[in-house]
Amino acid sequence: MEDPSGWSLTESDPQVFTQLLKDLGVKGLQVDDLYSLDEATLSTLKPIHALIFLFKYVEPSASESEGTSGVEVDPLDTGVWFANQVINNSCGTVAALNAVMNIPTQESRHPEESIGLGEELGNLREFGAGMESLDLGHLISSSPHIREVHNSFSKSSPFSMDPSAFPEREKEDAYHFITYLPINGILYELDGLRKNPIMHSPIDEENGDWLNNARETVEGRIATYPPGSLMFNLLCIRSSPLPRLQRQLNDPSTNQTEKYQIQDQLEHELSKSNRGKLENTLRRNNLLPVVFQLFKGLGESGLAGKAVEEARAKGKERREKRSAKGEEDD
Repeated sequence: MEDPSGWSLTESDPQVFTQLLKDLGVKGLQVDDLYSLDEATLSTLKPIHALIFLFKYVEPSASESEGTSGVEVDPLDTGVWFANQVINNSCGTVAALNAVMNIPTQESRHPEESIGLGEELGNLREFGAGMESLDLGHLISSSPHIREVHNSFSKSSPFSMDPSAFPEREKEDAYHFITYLPINGILYELDGLRKNPIMHSPIDEENGDWLNNARETVEGRIATYPPGSLMFNLLCIRSSPLPRLQRQLNDPSTNQTEKYQIQDQLEHELSKSNRGKLENTLRRNNLLPVVFQLFKGLGESGLAGKAVEEARAKGKERREKRSAKGEEDD
């Protein structure tokens, strides 16, 4: 059964967010998983412009004790573009938009390395200038293009399940996306379910790295969960490295040792990009009819029984080999 809001859930996957931004017209940015906030990890992904944090959502009355160390501020007074979430399941897109709308446009003498919103989001930002957060939320939710892009990653299904048919079924945990990023020299937390942005701390002008502030804030938030908890996920919005790596590789002034390192990085990024394109294609297509037709064809041809027996034999052979090596079955 489709959600009555008309917006599907967003998967916390960097390839989904990267393609989401591209389809919305954003140039020069991509999204990656962030497994650690240590300097060694961050240095391989810089420049990083924003963090998207996914966490298990609890009711406001219970979350106030977990809360935030910051202070709510009026976005119009502080120059922050901030939209409220007014539609169920839209938090992923709202978090991404709250991030990119506050990332400054960067023109580069190498056009492929420039950062920009694109025409549609640029017009939306200009049109929404001076609007209250709630009005910006309605502006986003009423955009057919944004809703279409958001829903393009949800798989269609031939099955429809009415929740009222399972009244005893335990309600699934709810998760929520928020954004951390620097705006005008200050670290902000942008949570679409809050009335206003959260101002955390000024960026240290001496080192100029806002990620030091973000590390402390995010780690404080994570510390509120039980040790070893998997109730959260962290993504980063960074400058797309492919144009820069390709330019450096083709630069005659790059020495051979550096070229080997750049080539390795380039191959890794290209592999990740190609894998992401494949995964997103699979997400956007319902393969169940293909599976049904394959089973139907096997049944009609009389090969179904043979295929099952061959699969069982191969499975038994793999188990025996693993057992002989002293390995446990998966």
